[in-house]
Amino acid sequence: MMQRILKHGRLASAIVAGGLVAGLATVGRLKASDHQDTPEVELSPRYDVNDVYVFPAATPGRTVLVLGTSSPLTPAKTPSFTFGTKDQELYQIKVDNTGDAVEDLVFQITFTGTAGHQRVTLHGPVKPNTTGPTNTLVGGKKTVSGPVNTVLGSSDGVQLFAGPRDDPFFIDLEQFFRIVPDRKPVTGPLSQLPSTPTATSFRAAGQALDYVRGFNDMAIVIELPTSTLVANPQHPGRFGVWGTTSRARGT
Repeated sequence: MMQRILKHGRLASAIVAGGLVAGLATVGRLKASDHQDTPEVELSPRYDVNDVYVFPAATPGRTVLVLGTSSPLTPAKTPSFTFGTKDQELYQIKVDNTGDAVEDLVFQITFTGTAGHQRVTLHGPVKPNTTGPTNTLVGGKKTVSGPVNTVLGSSDGVQLFAGPRDDPFFIDLEQFFRIVPDRKPVTGPLSQLPSTPTATSFRAAGQALDYVRGFNDMAIVIELPTSTLVANPQHPGRFGVWGTTSRARGT
């Protein structure tokens, strides 16, 4: 069984009330969006985790989990961009429903095939083989499988979508790098910005530019009954959610 090592992660959390996600609360530290936050990730964009979202689905009693990945951001209408394949990359969404900051359930998402012909497979939610930064692929029957860019599964069970979607995060990225120039990328137009600070704050709301408008990230979206995420469906409470990407040992 292929062993995987965690490369990057994001943390979100949710409070469940009456079977629904009622809001966000901090479990440990709550981390925000942060694309391309290390040199290694910049050189290996498939390992980046941009955002993790948890919110109520349109149907009562269901929850949506979103893992946004891949940076540099993908220009819209770029069908050649792909997820990492199973022999190299493992995408996971992890759930702690007992309050100890250790995953009790995992969703493992893997991909096969080449650009334009990729397929996605989901296992989960299931108990992980191991916890922490080193993980192995879970076995058993796959939950959902099929082509990317397609809504898979059933409306009353687990549904899955994997593919490019407009990045929902708003940031005036150019101004950010003018404030904190040591975080600017090493390639591309933003790398040409001054290396010393030329601004001390973001531009006013009416002047700020949504730099990621028209750009995609590679989104993995899972919708399922909230009862499958909590430790006791009769007494739902707080649960934490975070996302990871891992690379195969030896690569």
